[in-house]
Amino acid sequence: MQVYIYLIALLMHSISQSFKIALSNREKEILAFIAKGLSSKEIADKLSISKFTVDNHRRNMLKKRKSHNHVELVGCM
Repeated sequence: MQVYIYLIALLMHSISQSFKIALSNREKEILAFIAKGLSSKEIADKLSISKFTVDNHRRNMLKKRKSHNHVELVGCM
């Protein structure tokens, strides 16, 4: 039980820190597509950009928000 409380506290701290770092408009747009479950290729097709560019934005958002995965990233929306 204590482990879960610790993990929840850690996640909440991470989320609160994440909101301090702003995302660009394009990153927000891509994050919305990620939240809908689209793959990088699908997002790239919708935005008429390369998959590599989408992957770059994904990496940059993970770094900016200090998220470990895309689930955490979407949780910061």
